[in-house]
Amino acid sequence: MSRLTPLILMPMFALAACGGGGQTVKGENASIEEVAKATQDAVKMQPGQWQTQIKFVSVDMPGLPKTQADMMGQQMAKASENVVETCVTPEMVSKPPSEMFGGKAGGGCVYDSYELSGGKLNAVMTCKPQGGGEMKSTTTGTIGSAAYELTSDTAMTMPGMPGGGKMTMKTQIIGKRTGECTAPQTKG
Repeated sequence: MSRLTPLILMPMFALAACGGGGQTVKGENASIEEVAKATQDAVKMQPGQWQTQIKFVSVDMPGLPKTQADMMGQQMAKASENVVETCVTPEMVSKPPSEMFGGKAGGGCVYDSYELSGGKLNAVMTCKPQGGGEMKSTTTGTIGSAAYELTSDTAMTMPGMPGGGKMTMKTQIIGKRTGECTAPQTKG
């Protein structure tokens, strides 16, 4: 499960530096760096303390034995209860690193398409991690300077993963600014 965590979190980081309103940003077959640069000047999130929660709505691994599927479902339900607190500094907002858009997390990622307009996001990212396999994630939702709510549908194929190496999941990512920073680093 921990091997999948960076891939699961990519949609959240891909959006953490965004804020709603602003101009329209569109791209196709764009690198992580290109999307980070285009979005940096288009929108800004408010600095301050942010809460983020990733809820696992559904997971399907065809061929996975029922006991393993039940255990995985329980782990994901427990993970959905976690809320991450992050202090976003003015420096982070003014120059978000490419890592916030999925760079370095799983490697080999490209935005097949990316559109952010009027606070609405529609993005498709394909990643081909070094260990093999592929992940395709479609993320849609709304983003504002003080909150966002997104849904991500992800399909993965990974060698050595139980259930024939295929998995689909749906996650909901909810973030909101809660006030001024209370701590200088991320707490989980």
